[in-house]
Amino acid sequence: MRLSRSGSFNKWLNIITAVVLVILLLSVPSSAATTISIDKTIDTPDRTITYQSQNHEIKDIGAYILGEPVNISINVTDINSFQISLLDKDKNFLWNHMVYYTEGKAEVTMPDNVVTTPGTYAFAVFYQGEAKAIKPVVFSRYEMSVIPAKTIVAPGGILRVKVEVEPDTNLSVKVVLARNSSSIESAVNRTREGEYETGINIPASAYGRYSLYAAIASGNMILGYPELIGISGGSTINITEIPTLAANPTSVNSSTPVTTLTPVYPVPLIIAFIILGFIIIVFKKLRS
Repeated sequence: MRLSRSGSFNKWLNIITAVVLVILLLSVPSSAATTISIDKTIDTPDRTITYQSQNHEIKDIGAYILGEPVNISINVTDINSFQISLLDKDKNFLWNHMVYYTEGKAEVTMPDNVVTTPGTYAFAVFYQGEAKAIKPVVFSRYEMSVIPAKTIVAPGGILRVKVEVEPDTNLSVKVVLARNSSSIESAVNRTREGEYETGINIPASAYGRYSLYAAIASGNMILGYPELIGISGGSTINITEIPTLAANPTSVNSSTPVTTLTPVYPVPLIIAFIILGFIIIVFKKLRS
């Protein structure tokens, strides 16, 4: 039995529509299965830490004063019950909280009396004994602030930075500029009680937005991550060429080429447009 033109067209239309939907679905980026977010973080150099033979990518860490509570947000997929825990540098469990029947997201607060010793710890989400996500967090015994002389500096330049520490310490203090997996570090010099200064030499190859913070390290490691016992809040430094003002800013150089921005479409979207065009051509031929 032969299919009518209308039936043949509907068959092809269904097939092509299904292909278009698959392409569009594949073009949607997938999200991480489990993530931990906390309310006070600092961007640090990217690191990979290993726990239970699994690698976890670390892009930022928590920064709290000893005795502060921590507000935690956990996003999960494929699971609805799990345990959030705080581990110390010896992988001991200091605090545990069970979450039951969540619908993808849970909000939890760790009390202020859990941590009594300054240092670096780690939050971990466990499901059936397996760590699904790790987030390092520093509980500082020092109140620290970092004050840059400016927030824009040219490659090859020097960034003057002042650091305040309360109470004062005999331990070494450093300042860090972090961007992705790279960092620029500089030790600071004590100028008076609780105050330090340094000049960070910016490499000529550096460019972009950097996170600036001050830190005091203990020399120990936690889950392969350097332990900090003091950390400041962060600020953003832009390393970029600083433009100079022209003598006549209203004049226009006609020899300067004009760049026209052309919209760029994702490849799956272009393919979808091509298939939709094919649908229109098939429709016209079947109707003729």
